[in-house]
Amino acid sequence: MDRKTFLKYTGASTGFLLAPSVITSCMNAGTNYSDIYRYPLQLPDTLNSDKLRASRSNLTIAEQYTLNSFQFNGILPGPTVRIKRGERFQVQFHNDIGQESIIHWHGMIVPPDMDGHPKDVISEGSYSYDFTINQRAGTYWYHPHPHKITGPQVYRGLAGFFIVADDEEQALNLPSGDYELPLVIQDRKIDDSGNIYYDPSMPERMMTGYLGDHILVNGVPNPYHEVQPRPYRLRLLNGSNARIYNIAFRNGQSFTVIGSDGGLLPQPVETTELLLAPGERADILVDFSNGFSEKSAELISKTFSVPSNGGMMGNMSQMMGGGGPEQGSEFPLMEFQIGNEADSSTPVNLPRQLSEINFPTEDDAVRTRRIELNMEMMTGHTINGRLFEMLRVDEEVTQGDTEIWEFINNSAVPHPMHIHVVQFKVLSRSGNRDLIPTETGWKDTVLVMPGERVRVIMRFNAPKGLYVFHCHNLEHEDAGMMANLEIT
Repeated sequence: MDRKTFLKYTGASTGFLLAPSVITSCMNAGTNYSDIYRYPLQLPDTLNSDKLRASRSNLTIAEQYTLNSFQFNGILPGPTVRIKRGERFQVQFHNDIGQESIIHWHGMIVPPDMDGHPKDVISEGSYSYDFTINQRAGTYWYHPHPHKITGPQVYRGLAGFFIVADDEEQALNLPSGDYELPLVIQDRKIDDSGNIYYDPSMPERMMTGYLGDHILVNGVPNPYHEVQPRPYRLRLLNGSNARIYNIAFRNGQSFTVIGSDGGLLPQPVETTELLLAPGERADILVDFSNGFSEKSAELISKTFSVPSNGGMMGNMSQMMGGGGPEQGSEFPLMEFQIGNEADSSTPVNLPRQLSEINFPTEDDAVRTRRIELNMEMMTGHTINGRLFEMLRVDEEVTQGDTEIWEFINNSAVPHPMHIHVVQFKVLSRSGNRDLIPTETGWKDTVLVMPGERVRVIMRFNAPKGLYVFHCHNLEHEDAGMMANLEIT
């Protein structure tokens, strides 16, 4: 008898096993994970039409939680786009949610009218997307990008994977099919009646961002997935509004990072933990045949520290938080249940060199820009002292130029900074801090901790036009922590 049938006949589907108070405890570090009720992981469907329709729906999750959701094509997460480099992508976005919206193809290098700039929002009807995929294989994603309401629209369900393949990656014979798992991790708040809600307080909008107290993976709380004792490829996406995760296994088992925001790393990197900020992605290989006892592998977010920038704002950041666990807490994400027999597939033999990458050098840069991230009293988080205005050009760059941008976080909270239509290389972090393993490759989003300076280098090869860059803490972005970038 499977779990669902067992619950049906015992009545447990409406009883204590699923009570919100039990599930809430899953984000407490001391919880015995074996006592937590788990639900089967769901894998997102592949987009098989030329339409993406955003619509409203009252959704029931895990037979007990309710969400007044927005969904792409009626599913959560939205359907996965799978496409190969060189192919043409055409889709009609239909907006039926009763709010302004537009789709941003996060990490993709596209013309300005295809990028989802907030000025291009539609309140109803449709918007046509048509562009050719001309970039490396990688785990990209898509989500809404209207000004001031991106946070609630993503939170209520509008997000999906955009996976690009190419010949270089396919030559590696990485795990695929059933052995490749796209996993979007998101946190949510759930009240005592089981309703998922979005209602940020002023401190959450201004300081921490919206931190939930329940974890969903692919829209499922406390999921499990049955795996064979063999290597798997996990495509990880932090789709949360504000929460940072430190990906690890509870027993400390190592895994191999093979890709970041912009695709394959130059060389594989073995690690036991990996920070992943909102908007960031990581491709990792996990060998479930080695290092896990009792046929179980528990994926968690491990504790990490957020540096204090001191002063009055630092103290305010500590005092002004939401109802969920604070940034850097430890809690479980999901469980992999390991079977007894592996299939007869060829083992993964990674070469020392995964990918040929020619990063620009500092000598190539024609300019260095300082991007100051500040907290202004009575204003909020700003970029170079300004809040977003729809058509004001904040930074102008020449097409084809290589530049270094130095993000300087003078505030008391982390800022994951995302630049549209480029992939950049992280050069350095202040204080001689080591780069995160994913930062050995191409990136489009970088985490800047309080008091930190992070230098990145990039070449602006996108078509001429107006784009944006912003903090990917969605409450910060919605409050105006965004700026216009024009390529001329």
